[in-house]
Amino acid sequence: MSDQVVLKAEVRSESGKQAAKRLRSAGQLPAVVYGAKADPISCSVDVKALETLLHKHGRNAIINLDTGDQTQSTIVKELQQGYLRGDMIHVDFHRIDLTQKIIVDVMVDSDGIPTGVRNDGGILEQMLHHIELECLPTDIPDRIVIDVAALEVGDNLHVSDITLENPENTIVTDGERTVFSVAAPSVQRTEEEEAEEAEAEAMQEPEVIERGKKDDEDGEE
Repeated sequence: MSDQVVLKAEVRSESGKQAAKRLRSAGQLPAVVYGAKADPISCSVDVKALETLLHKHGRNAIINLDTGDQTQSTIVKELQQGYLRGDMIHVDFHRIDLTQKIIVDVMVDSDGIPTGVRNDGGILEQMLHHIELECLPTDIPDRIVIDVAALEVGDNLHVSDITLENPENTIVTDGERTVFSVAAPSVQRTEEEEAEEAEAEAMQEPEVIERGKKDDEDGEE
C-alpha cells in the first residue's frame, strides 16, 4: 500500500525558462500543485529530497507537500526528465482526497517460470508493464504480481485474467489487452547442421569443376 511521506516545498512567484534554470542551478526543481477544485500553486522542491523519496517509496507514494502555511496531500502526476541526461526538470503534483478514489498506473511483475518455458523452451514476453487501477490513495499497491507458471507455449494472459488482492480496487485498463504470452522458441541452426551444410556445398563444387574439365576434353577430340 502507498506510503505517506512529507516533502517541503517553497512557493515561487517567478516563472519562465530563466527562473526555472536558476532554480535547477540551486538544486531546486520547479513544480506545480493542482487539482481538487483549487487554484494551481507554483513551487519548488529539493531535487535530492524528491529523488530519495521516489526511490524509497515509489511513484505512487502519498506526498504531504508542506508549503509552510499549509500541508496538502498529493501524488506525483507527471515527472518531466531531460532528453539527454535523463535528469528531472519539472514535476506536477496532483492534490488528492484520501477518501476519494483516483486512477493510477501500477507496475506489473511476473511470478514463476511458465511450463512452456521450462519444458518446451518457449519465451515469456511481457506486453504491459503497467495497468491503470482505480482505488483509494491509501489502497494503491506497490505492484501487481501475476503467477505465470501455468502458461504453455501459445498461451496469453489478459488483463481480464488478473485477480486483485483488494476487491475494492478496480482495473481500468481494457480487459482484452495481453499482459503476458509465451512464444514458441526461435528456430536456431545447430553447429552440426551448419557443418553438414558446409560439407554438402564443398562436395558439390569439385563436381562442377570436373564436369568442366571433361567438357574441355570432349571439345579437343
